[in-house]
Amino acid sequence: MANKESGVETVSRFSRRVLIVVGIASLVAILLYFAAQLLDVLLLVFAGVLFAVAIDGVVRLCQRYLPLTRPWALALALLTICLLLVGLGALIGPRLGEQLPQLITELPQAFQQLVTNLRELPGIEAVMAEVEEPAQLLGQPVIDHFTGFFSTTFGAIASFFLILLIGFYLVLSPTKYVGNVVVLCPPAHRERLQQVLCMQGRALRLWLLSRLVSMVFVGVSVAIGLAFLGVPMAGALGLVAGLFTFIPYLGPIIGAIPTILIALLESPQLALYAVVLYFVVETLESNLVMPLAAKGMVRLPPAYTVIVQLAGAAVAGVAGVILSAPLAVVAVVAVQMLYVEDVLGDEVKVLGQGQGK
Repeated sequence: MANKESGVETVSRFSRRVLIVVGIASLVAILLYFAAQLLDVLLLVFAGVLFAVAIDGVVRLCQRYLPLTRPWALALALLTICLLLVGLGALIGPRLGEQLPQLITELPQAFQQLVTNLRELPGIEAVMAEVEEPAQLLGQPVIDHFTGFFSTTFGAIASFFLILLIGFYLVLSPTKYVGNVVVLCPPAHRERLQQVLCMQGRALRLWLLSRLVSMVFVGVSVAIGLAFLGVPMAGALGLVAGLFTFIPYLGPIIGAIPTILIALLESPQLALYAVVLYFVVETLESNLVMPLAAKGMVRLPPAYTVIVQLAGAAVAGVAGVILSAPLAVVAVVAVQMLYVEDVLGDEVKVLGQGQGK
């Protein structure tokens, strides 16, 4: 009789475990389904988090050197950023205002010129005949995959202001939002989760700083170099190159395309000089500027970054490429702290640890 009751109890415990596993698996499947449906929104929210982290970095810098409370430091940071933007707008705005519309107008013509030159190469006609549209050579399906997010002018402007709005609200009281996330965790693990979130924020701040250094160096160097070579719209092309440098490794390659196309309109020789200029600038940025400035910054291994960017492009198109690297920074910190340290028990230098505030 006792054995029979013991067997029933064992079956009951097994049934409960099976139900728990099935319930957890179902919950995970439902969460993944809704995450896939809300992918655009989640990426937009993460972009807002990035903006908040950047502003928070300026606030911390103000508090580091000035005896200010956080509200006053935040006000000073926002005022400083606005003044810098206004100053840059007054300094280079008029010239860029003339060059950017001209660049947008001439890029299609430059692309057609490139296609014409390619058709003149021996043996290329058979390849071109198999492609329905030349734009497919530039990966048009990848661009079309994310048309709902950044494809239209209205969508881009709306997304930009939503990112600013989300980031502004987050930076007003970051401890409140972090606390709301931490409280969802079991009490025994809340302190550890807070440590992970703080380390992720630090790693993101340092990664953004590394991107800012690269963007400024590449943008200014390319603009000056193109002006020296006599390439039209050097300022606008330098701005494009600097902005695309936000995307590590793949960004500079994409940012060089408009310059090469515009230079090709002038002459193939000038386009070759532009390619050499980009090669020199990127070599200096990778081997001289970043090593000198990277003592307190975060950089991911090149192969790992490119793989993550390709995965981001496959999942979310253009936005996936743009946000894949900072998402990878967040993921690396979580894996290092929650798996390598807590589960495996190994010591590891967490990304961003001991590299500034």
